[in-house]
Amino acid sequence: MNKPILITSPRYDDGTEYLSAYASEIIKEFDEDFSIKNFEKTEANKINVESYIKSKNPKFLFLNGHGNQSEIYGHKEEIILSLNNINLLKDRITYARACFSANILGQKAVKGNSGCFIGYIYPFSFWMSGERSATPLKDKSASLFLIPSNELVRSLLKGCSAQKANETSKDMMISNMRKLLVMEQKNEPGATGMLQILWDNYEGQVVLGNQEAFI
Repeated sequence: MNKPILITSPRYDDGTEYLSAYASEIIKEFDEDFSIKNFEKTEANKINVESYIKSKNPKFLFLNGHGNQSEIYGHKEEIILSLNNINLLKDRITYARACFSANILGQKAVKGNSGCFIGYIYPFSFWMSGERSATPLKDKSASLFLIPSNELVRSLLKGCSAQKANETSKDMMISNMRKLLVMEQKNEPGATGMLQILWDNYEGQVVLGNQEAFI
C-alpha cells in the first residue's frame, strides 16, 4: 500500500492560488507513488486535517497557506494547526510553506520527539506578475521562488533526508539568485526586489529537529 501524504491547498487570494497551483505539480508527479490526500479550498479546514492525520497517520505533511509564528491557516485563514493541536505533528516530517512557521510552532513541534519541521523564520514570499495572476504556472517571476520550494518536496518524496532536501532547494535558490544578479546588472525592472525576496527565503528556510528524517 502506498504511503499516505497530506497536502493542504487553500485557495482564496492570489498568494494561495499560486501555492495551490504549484502543489498540484507535486501531486501530478507523485500521485502514483503515494496515497496523496489534498484538501483544497474549503476542504482545507481544521476538522478535515485533524481527522485525516488521526485516521491515516501520514508520515509527511505539506502545508500551504498563510500563517504566523504559532499558527498555520487553511481556507480563508481558518486555523488548522496551532499550539493547541501541535501533538498532531509529533514524529512526522512537516513542510510548512507559510510565513514565520518555523519560529514558535516549528520549534515546539519537534521538541522531545523524532519529528522534523521545515519552514520559515521570516515571511515566505514570492514575486507575482499581474499579467499572470490567472495562470500561476506561466508566471516566470514566481517560478524563481516556487520551483525551489517545490524541489524540497520533490527531494523528500524521492527519499532524500530533510537536510539533503533543504540543501537541494537552497542550491536552486542560489542558482536563481545568480540569474537575478545578471538581470540587476542589466538594470532590468524588479530584479533588485526579487533578489532581496529570494535571499530572505534562502536565509529563512530552516530544518528543525531530526535532520536525517526521511519518508
